[in-house]
Amino acid sequence: MRIRGLTLGLALLSGLTACDSHHGGAMTVGWTFAGGNCTGAAVEQVRIVVAGEPLQQDTFECRSGLVTFTDFFPGTYNVTVQGLDASQAVTWTGTRSVRLDGDVSVTVDLQPVSANNAVYYFSWTLDAATGDSDQIPRCGTGQRLDQVAIFIDGENQGSYGCDLGLNGNLVITPYVTAGQHTVQLLAYNSQENVTAFAQTDELQINFVTGGQGGSQTVPLHWNVGGLQVGWAPYASGSDYDSDIRQTCAQAGIADLVLGFQPAQGSPQTFSLGASCNASVVLDNVYSGGLTPYIDACGPGGTPGLCGMTGGAPAIYREDPSLVNPPTVTVQPGAFFQASNATPFQVFIPLFHI
Repeated sequence: MRIRGLTLGLALLSGLTACDSHHGGAMTVGWTFAGGNCTGAAVEQVRIVVAGEPLQQDTFECRSGLVTFTDFFPGTYNVTVQGLDASQAVTWTGTRSVRLDGDVSVTVDLQPVSANNAVYYFSWTLDAATGDSDQIPRCGTGQRLDQVAIFIDGENQGSYGCDLGLNGNLVITPYVTAGQHTVQLLAYNSQENVTAFAQTDELQINFVTGGQGGSQTVPLHWNVGGLQVGWAPYASGSDYDSDIRQTCAQAGIADLVLGFQPAQGSPQTFSLGASCNASVVLDNVYSGGLTPYIDACGPGGTPGLCGMTGGAPAIYREDPSLVNPPTVTVQPGAFFQASNATPFQVFIPLFHI
């Protein structure tokens, strides 16, 4: 059996120069993906196998388009090309037989190896926002919004770094079956991992196989706005009128939870720790008409669960008979502004239950 190494030369689509061989010729291999291209097929590299022939290099960047191997003897060769995705999994494959007697070119049209073979490409923008520059959540590595999750047909399919889809940069979806799918993108903070700061509308996307994946830029709409909330415990209504505040120690408070009750649905809650006579500026309050409240608990229970299952019972809370409970409307994309703080400020007085 004849064993010999093959030398190779890369050639671009604009042209190539074949090497002469007195014993046969050069073989130039090209590839397509059901008639489509590397981008549409989500293929990063191709692996080439020429049956019975050891190749000095067998894996190439997909976008190189063509590869030329030299120094073949005359004969018939079976050429297999595999398409590799970003994880090096084989997702496309194809084989052609070619007769070589002098220089020859062959294009292998690859077909998907799975029914899940369609992809789509997205980039995104964030709707405009107002507020102090250090209060507006930014998108990027190390920023407040560091991840964008993708949901396909209601199922979480993973996430991307938020910066990867900005400024026209494209991210690729996971492979799905060809056809109509519902897609939604959602920006969040990976450490908090609770709040959907911004998201797209539900997108009806026609995923097409055959290496023809489409693309579009989609806007992420704000779900949240900013708010500054202050609180303090009081021993009585008259102390409130005179603004005589208690400390947490005086009131026996060890844990506080802030909540925002919408007109419908469950409240959004935030742990405040064990701080009294304090305030907090939030950048992740869901928009809409809300009634803020605070449950203040004594010792015991799980910190952060005051007034809830697993937490201690509340011992201080706002008292509507003494002070009308505050209400607030949070606008999406409107974050705290120190120069115009009043619309963002809420104060909650707490009284012993």
